[in-house]
Amino acid sequence: MFLLIPMMVCPPTESPFVAIANATIIVGTESAPIPNGVLVIRGSRIVACGPVESTPIPADARRIDASGKWIIPGLIDMHVHLDEDISPGAFVLHGVTSVRDVGSRLVTLQRLRVRAAKGEVLPRLYWMGRNIDEGKPSWWGAVAVRGPEAVPALLADMKRQGVDGVKLYVRAGPKVSRAVIREAHRLGWPVTGHLQDTLPSQAAKMGIDNLEHVSTLFLDLNPKKKVGTQGFKAAFVRASTVDLDSLSAKALIRLLKQKNVAITPTLATGVLPVEGEAAASRLYDGWTSIPKGWRQYWATPYWDFIKPKDWTSRDFETARIAERKSLDLVGKLNQAGVPIVAGTDTPAPWVLPGAGLQVELELLTKAGLTPMEAIRAATGRAAYVLRKVQDVGTLQTGRFADFVVLSADPLADIRNARKIEEVYLNGREIDLSALKRVFQTAVPPANPPGP
Repeated sequence: MFLLIPMMVCPPTESPFVAIANATIIVGTESAPIPNGVLVIRGSRIVACGPVESTPIPADARRIDASGKWIIPGLIDMHVHLDEDISPGAFVLHGVTSVRDVGSRLVTLQRLRVRAAKGEVLPRLYWMGRNIDEGKPSWWGAVAVRGPEAVPALLADMKRQGVDGVKLYVRAGPKVSRAVIREAHRLGWPVTGHLQDTLPSQAAKMGIDNLEHVSTLFLDLNPKKKVGTQGFKAAFVRASTVDLDSLSAKALIRLLKQKNVAITPTLATGVLPVEGEAAASRLYDGWTSIPKGWRQYWATPYWDFIKPKDWTSRDFETARIAERKSLDLVGKLNQAGVPIVAGTDTPAPWVLPGAGLQVELELLTKAGLTPMEAIRAATGRAAYVLRKVQDVGTLQTGRFADFVVLSADPLADIRNARKIEEVYLNGREIDLSALKRVFQTAVPPANPPGP
């Protein structure tokens, strides 16, 4: 795991302890919020969290009164691509203190470590290595094996690189997928997958831990239907015709529950790239903005693979039907007890780093999750799927002091999670105004990312 330690922080106090008191604290677990709670931190870790009246506070602790505020764990985005991100500090600006990168190159991680060492504020980073394909890479950032016999050597190399898990990709067939899952679990790593040549149901039976994109589940529900198109449009066409009350849909949901397979829906990427700038501006209005540099970046031809180019009005209607089907499926999965975790696929067009996760939380509640369930999908449950529950995701003793102070109740309206007053990372309050300046002045790369 590459830990990017933020340096752009407020100076330390004389006392090693800080007590933030009188707030309503949402711990990130299934437990109820703590009214009139206190969070005690020392250095980068939490030493106590509980009701003010029963939680010991060191006599010399610096006390901060947070009356009328809400505190939530730092959010975790479970699906990001840092290879293509031009302002990673924006995650922290929007309350996201940890990210799981699912496919970037080692060189990108190394460069980010250098930037962090020079003082840039960056989120805590967990890395799943390069996507694993079979035969021929389906994307420039993927790596392919010829068959299952090549898997142990590949994962041994990934271990040397310091990954936190692995991600199967679209061209990995059942034999390779099985070999990757078996070897990764032997090494103690979680496995996720953006699948195609291995069906999600097959991977579930093999023991995969996580599946990316709710849209891929529709492969199982309509696997033999020829959609008559390829690429970005194909997933919408396939989803639009599925009957979610069918026996096959119910069977898939039961299987995912039985095997405890977590789903990262990435609903934001099923909406924002399709609806475009106008819809993004409405969703971000009043609490963040779309910097000029990001608008220029998304206008480059590099992003054409995930844009509605040359679409007809019928194509857009198909995508909106698919969006409703995706929301419905996420609701059914959640109701059945299938674990849902929050991820965005940022920086897909109009899915801003950090801000995109706030949109994802809103979409999860639109799908039927309660605000508390949506918060857990981006905190405690995400940490469980990461296998990092001892470090992040909850406000419990021993965890990193990564948390967000809000001015309004996110349980009354999940959009209140955007009303950020302070963000703490590693126990230090971050200068959000400085992060905002960096975010607003992001510059697109002279050359687009690629091989």
